[in-house]
Amino acid sequence: MKKLLLTLLTLPTLWLSATAQTLPTADEVINKYIAAIGGKDALMKVKDLTSVGTMVYNNSSIQITLKRKAPAKSLTLLTGDNGQLFYKNVIDGTNVVDITQQGTTRQNEQAARLSLMYNRLFPELVFNEQGIKSTVVGKEQIDGQDAYKVTNTFADGTPLWTSYYDVITGLKVQHVIKWDQNRTATLKSSNYKEVNGVKIPHNSTYQENDGVVSMSKVNSVQINTGVSDTEFAVQ
Repeated sequence: MKKLLLTLLTLPTLWLSATAQTLPTADEVINKYIAAIGGKDALMKVKDLTSVGTMVYNNSSIQITLKRKAPAKSLTLLTGDNGQLFYKNVIDGTNVVDITQQGTTRQNEQAARLSLMYNRLFPELVFNEQGIKSTVVGKEQIDGQDAYKVTNTFADGTPLWTSYYDVITGLKVQHVIKWDQNRTATLKSSNYKEVNGVKIPHNSTYQENDGVVSMSKVNSVQINTGVSDTEFAVQ
């Protein structure tokens, strides 16, 4: 009887230990993702990337142009069929501005820090360099598939975003980012296609809070075309 009681008492501990051992480390998850999209060597060769696609929002079609240049420059442009500007975001590597029909707004230090990481070519490549701390907190199902949930914070503990990586493929399928106190966005990525040895997601959905879900499709991707620094000039 005594042996039976001891066995029963140790079962919860053994179960918890076994459960914990089934989860990989954050480094293992992130390294698998980097390998899945082409590997570190291939990603490091990407100096700039330009993609053009369309987004459907509230039954309206919007053209999206994204330009990224290492190490931390970016341009995001949303325009209508007639070239009408809806939104423009420019990052010169240090400063971040948002441009709409209402005018130009320079992001504050906290918002800019988040934007600078979010709009890099491959943020996970510089997590260690930037002091980002990542933790695997469990598994969740994303669109019916198991994914590792990884929380990421800046070195000072400020939240960066939460990423979800497919357990089987290693690909990043979702991340959730809190832009500010009132805006939390969920971005889902799918349909990865290889371009110059690097896998780029060609379909995505974006939703802020419980608002309208926008669906985007990439029509073309160009890598290392020599994008000029003038594209990222912040006025």
